[in-house]
Amino acid sequence: MGYLKSIGTVIIYTCLFFAVITFLPGLPPDAEFSEYSIKRPGDTPNPFELKNRLQGAEVLFSGEIKGPESFASYNGELYTGIRGGYVVKIEENRIVPVVKFGKKCDGLWQEERCGRPLGLQFNSKGDLFVIDAYYGIFKVNVNTRQYTNIVNSSEPIEGKAPRLLNALDIAKNGDIYWVDSSADFSLQDGIYSCLANPSGRLIRYNAATKKNQVLAKELAFGNGVLLSDDESFLIVLESTASRIIKYHLKGPKAGQQEVFAEGLPGMPDNVHSDGQGGFLVSLLVYIDSGHPMLLQSLIPHPQIRKLASRLLYLIEAPFKFLQDVYPNYYAERVLHSVGSFDSSRILDTKETSVILRMSKTGTVLDALYSEGEAVHGISSAYIHNGYLWLGSPWNEYIMRVPLKQAFSDLSESTKSSNVKQQKKEEPVITVTSTPNVKVETKPTNAKPAAQKPTAKPTATTLKPTAQKVTAKPTTTTSKPTAQKVTAKPTTTTPKPPSQTSTTQKPATDATTSKPKAHSVTTTSSTTTTTTPKPPSTPSPPPPPPSSSPTASKAPVKETKTDKPKEINKDNSNSNVNRKSSNVDTESSKRSNKATEKPKSDETIKITARATETKNSEATEKKSDSTKK
Repeated sequence: MGYLKSIGTVIIYTCLFFAVITFLPGLPPDAEFSEYSIKRPGDTPNPFELKNRLQGAEVLFSGEIKGPESFASYNGELYTGIRGGYVVKIEENRIVPVVKFGKKCDGLWQEERCGRPLGLQFNSKGDLFVIDAYYGIFKVNVNTRQYTNIVNSSEPIEGKAPRLLNALDIAKNGDIYWVDSSADFSLQDGIYSCLANPSGRLIRYNAATKKNQVLAKELAFGNGVLLSDDESFLIVLESTASRIIKYHLKGPKAGQQEVFAEGLPGMPDNVHSDGQGGFLVSLLVYIDSGHPMLLQSLIPHPQIRKLASRLLYLIEAPFKFLQDVYPNYYAERVLHSVGSFDSSRILDTKETSVILRMSKTGTVLDALYSEGEAVHGISSAYIHNGYLWLGSPWNEYIMRVPLKQAFSDLSESTKSSNVKQQKKEEPVITVTSTPNVKVETKPTNAKPAAQKPTAKPTATTLKPTAQKVTAKPTTTTSKPTAQKVTAKPTTTTPKPPSQTSTTQKPATDATTSKPKAHSVTTTSSTTTTTTPKPPSTPSPPPPPPSSSPTASKAPVKETKTDKPKEINKDNSNSNVNRKSSNVDTESSKRSNKATEKPKSDETIKITARATETKNSEATEKKSDSTKK
């Protein structure tokens, strides 16, 4: 009997103690605790199916960083904010620190001193805007690493200074829409903000007037914010309420807010665009009827929430006093642990994270989940460079999943858009014929061969010919006995054969040809120039290959450009004379014959003998056929 009496006495005094703590006025923390309601995830069954497509995520930079909360990219470069106060750039094989807004600190337990960058976003000019939970909003030049403070957290906004700056987005006109998750508690006391009544605010920073205006109040730990593509509205995520609200910026409902989605199966954290006008919403903690969240279960019971908050404060109180009298490492660690979200991880009974893809009307189009210790605690899902990058406020690494695995439809649409862009920007060199072009060139060791016209031009590297070229020509030095032959190449044109050889005023140092409907694809090796065969005038015989030790072949470099460019034709061993004249076909033929010079007498004799032999054979065959 005495044992039971002792137990009863302990219970009575404990309840009395709790009652005093709960109802005694003036005890910290200074916040409001009253009844409010939300639609909990277990109240309504989810009308969508969760799909396990996040398993096997690639883990990057394990142990090198901690808490990559969110992402932003510009010009193919990816950035994030990490614990310790740094904004970093994520490269292929390393993490590069960019900037830090906080002060020098000894460790992560001094988060309030270090700073904690959370949301970040680029504007159209490439300026990075970062919101630090403790210091405010900053504009950063990622190239020079210089930054400017836009919003100072110490300055009150409509009577209250922001205590937990969390997320932001940038409008086209430069206005910044950002969220203060709690007007009562800082990030290291995040549990208090979830136990107290909602005090989050949606705020707009007017870039023209440089003033802040509160658009919405009493958000249940307002978190991610994102503008729609047409900027007619924005959505704000409420983590504690498992809800998303929609705030209208244009139209008849401008300035009003409404529920965009509620009863979500978890606590939403960050939101990013899916690239198709929709939203990718990350649920940091999974919640359903079988796995409720304690913080949400206490919402209908304000006195219990007040009691829990005051008990936590009583635990912190002696360590705060010790830290004020004798600052030390252990007191700082305890103060940081009690009340922070790091300690709240024990409340997550089901280690599962969910990513929702939602349309602009709030409909869930797809839902992914992942179980396990590695792919867990996802706070951000960001599409970049063919991957879905997964952030977390707790993990000591970055995760990514191929976009094709996570959202195959987004992968295909992204791939199609990339292909179209590549086709649009693909450098193509069109080689076509242009009337009135006369260029003197050196012959090569290969006979000219006519090329077939093709409908699709391709980029090629040519030696000095009438075609467009993109590399320096090959310089060949011949023996003194070999005479230089100047040949007039012609190209295929839609005109009659009698008009294919005309002249045009040549450029001083370059030859260019305008692309037309008819094009010729030509390919040359390091020693061969390929040109169409003239229809009326036979090409001169090629010279014998030079064995001079000074003869060299310059390497031919193939380049691709968006537009045809002019190049210089340098020849240190000979001077090429270019003359401009407008003559008819017959005069050009005579000019061509006049410029042809034999290499040597021996060459002419050999050619004459070959011609006589062919003529005699043809005469004998004709006479034989006549006799028969």
